[in-house]
Amino acid sequence: MKTKMKWIGVLVFCFSLLAACSPHTGFRRVASGAEAISTVASPSVRLSDSSEASSYYYFLTSQAKIREGKVDEAIEDLRKAVRFDPRDPFLRVELATLLYVHKRLLKEALEECEAALKDDPNFLSAHLLMGQIYYHLKENIRAIESYKKAIEIDPKHRDSYLYLSSLYASLQQHEKAVETLEQLLKIEPSSLMALYSLGAIYREIKSYDKAAEYFSKALVLEPNQIPILLDLAVTYELQNEVDKAMETYQRVLALDPDNKRARSRLAQILIRKKRLDEALDQYRELQKEDSADLDIRTKMGLIYLEQGKIDEAIAEFHFVLTANPRDERVKYYLAIAYVEKGALEQALSEFEKISPESELFADSRRNIVLILRKQKKTETIPQVLEEALKAKPDDPELYILFSAHYEKENQLGQAISIIQKGLERNKDHPELLFQLGALYDKLGDFDKMVFFMKEVLRIKPEHADALNYLGYSYADRGIHLQEALELIQKAMALKPNMGYITDSLGWVYFKLGLYEKAVEELEKANQLTPDDPTITEHLGDGYAKLSQSEKARELYEKALKLDPKPDQAERLRQKIRELEERRR
Repeated sequence: MKTKMKWIGVLVFCFSLLAACSPHTGFRRVASGAEAISTVASPSVRLSDSSEASSYYYFLTSQAKIREGKVDEAIEDLRKAVRFDPRDPFLRVELATLLYVHKRLLKEALEECEAALKDDPNFLSAHLLMGQIYYHLKENIRAIESYKKAIEIDPKHRDSYLYLSSLYASLQQHEKAVETLEQLLKIEPSSLMALYSLGAIYREIKSYDKAAEYFSKALVLEPNQIPILLDLAVTYELQNEVDKAMETYQRVLALDPDNKRARSRLAQILIRKKRLDEALDQYRELQKEDSADLDIRTKMGLIYLEQGKIDEAIAEFHFVLTANPRDERVKYYLAIAYVEKGALEQALSEFEKISPESELFADSRRNIVLILRKQKKTETIPQVLEEALKAKPDDPELYILFSAHYEKENQLGQAISIIQKGLERNKDHPELLFQLGALYDKLGDFDKMVFFMKEVLRIKPEHADALNYLGYSYADRGIHLQEALELIQKAMALKPNMGYITDSLGWVYFKLGLYEKAVEELEKANQLTPDDPTITEHLGDGYAKLSQSEKARELYEKALKLDPKPDQAERLRQKIRELEERRR
């Protein structure tokens, strides 16, 4: 096998030629390597008696030109070196490397590697370079074969295992990726990169315990490796091990106080834990590094808003908008801050600035409607919503918002008409169909309500609100109770902690005569939603059936204080009277 070692004899020959070719006699300055090469005459004149010497001459000149940054000339010299010694795999791989790294001539680089392997099928460098080139070409299967061959040639070549596992992971072949890294660990048990890569793969497949285990093992070897500490902290967050994540981010900051990523993540965790003053401290530290960072100023504004420090929040949002007047999110936050301050005209002004292209446009219009209602300017609401629909005629949320306005005004025909217009532009949209079914229910058209709720479920079988609405409607009428139970149980599985759905489950048990189970679920519903008069009334009905009249009366009286509608209030008073009559 030819290697660089063969050049030792040639090197001696070349330098003897260099000495012989000197135009001076006697004492002379010794040239540097690059200078010596540049002064040698062309081998076609001086070195014709030795192809290997000529080849090595051009190899040397190529190396000098690389150092001088003359890559194109270096490539040409290497081509000449290859022509003088075409069967030397080392030269071909050197040429292929320049073609790949500096010129991105991938096809030609591959050809040089293939030529090298014809003369020496086990030339490791050629397989490694071909693996890189195939990866660059997104030909991952071929890249895998190259690295597998490299491992076959040199079973202890660490990087081949690492590249191979990375390729398997990119193809979602995670078991093979893990197996490859485990093979490397058998050869090199203290391979930091193998342990780290295993952690990364396990995190990718959501095996967070394993990921944390391998990141921790890597840190035993290198306790101060910041990238590994950061990945471990993120893994702890994914495990919801918030305290461990905080501790790990603090370790990073002890090593690198200027680490923006660690400080930002730590601040976010502190916000989640409602430790807002500490979160602000972290953002102030970040602000010292970059006082003009608009994202930091925005987050500080949101913390101030959460703390009720409205003027401070407004100041931060104004700072951001002065620097970036097009930030739609911050316009929205500023408007909300003005609402919290009670400055409704300023809030309206900010909401109106939000562009129809913004994802917050529909929400901004919803808030405008709420402000106009608070200001008792409901007559202007239709105009606001009509203008919004002109700007975004295909936005289903705007049709629902417009319909809800007419529903509040008890103009149910108008509300239905708006939804139907929305369906003309958004055929089979489940939320529009749901709203339409609910409106027909309010009109007293039970059959149409059932039809549209079933349409919603045909299009979106896991629509929890439609499942609950239809199930509750059946239960409330005492019909199709088994189907009602199944519908509500499906809704519960999709939204397990929603008070109104838990109430529906309790109510269907009530209608089935399962009063103890009914009370159990209705108690849960009352805890989840304690201020709903209907849920409170239902719970009272359950206790009444269990002959716990005093408990039932207390709940009916509580429901009366929760601002029920007039017909419900009268029904509650009647139930209290009936309980009192039974006591006599």
